[in-house]
Amino acid sequence: MQSPELAGRRIPDTAEIAERFAALGPWSTRFEIGGHTFGGELDYDDDDRVKAFFRWFREPHTILELSSFEGAHTLQLGAPGTTARVLGLEGRLENVERSRLVASLLGRGNVEFQQEDLETVDLTGYGRFDAVFCAGLLYHLQAPWRLVEEVARVSDHFFLDTHYWSGDEVAVDGHSGNWYDEGGYTDPLSGLGRRSFWLTLPALLRVLTNAGWAVHRIEHSFEWGPGPRVLLGCSKLQAPSQSGGT
Repeated sequence: MQSPELAGRRIPDTAEIAERFAALGPWSTRFEIGGHTFGGELDYDDDDRVKAFFRWFREPHTILELSSFEGAHTLQLGAPGTTARVLGLEGRLENVERSRLVASLLGRGNVEFQQEDLETVDLTGYGRFDAVFCAGLLYHLQAPWRLVEEVARVSDHFFLDTHYWSGDEVAVDGHSGNWYDEGGYTDPLSGLGRRSFWLTLPALLRVLTNAGWAVHRIEHSFEWGPGPRVLLGCSKLQAPSQSGGT
């Protein structure tokens, strides 16, 4: 049966889609289009992190995704039946091109992708968003506290999925954690640089608080891949009311 998102549109035949995928490969993510699968081996369909995001933040109309990779989460955040417009920012141009291809094939006009260096980005240039979705990025950065502060400038709601450090600690700019070796740009599942700084969980929570975030949802840490990981739902702290008089 044809999916609702493809109804009424010309769907390229399977060979044409396969050719277009091959031209942008190799892929990491697997996608289903018109009842056929294309791309790589990683399956992000029906992702629990997207489910948690919508449980915690209901129906945001504008969503910013940080590190959109090949677009799987972005497309789920802007799936048919939602009212959301979604912008995915991604460091690798080839991933932006892959994401745009899948969005085009699925007819997702409410989803956009842009290349951006998330180590140095000024998010205010993209406007404000009802919520920010950040899964699998923070632990790839050399100064993760900077991005946490940037997000606070453009949204009042922040979904964060990240690894944290649990071994011997060092301090960088007053933040506890340790350095982690990255594969670099040529490793599609790695950060863009050769190392990143993993915050300890207490340090991460302090960074969030110092940037004006209140953590109101937390899914307890669990082992995933190279280290412990946690899901956090954050909203902006309300400034104390100012009253006159003495």
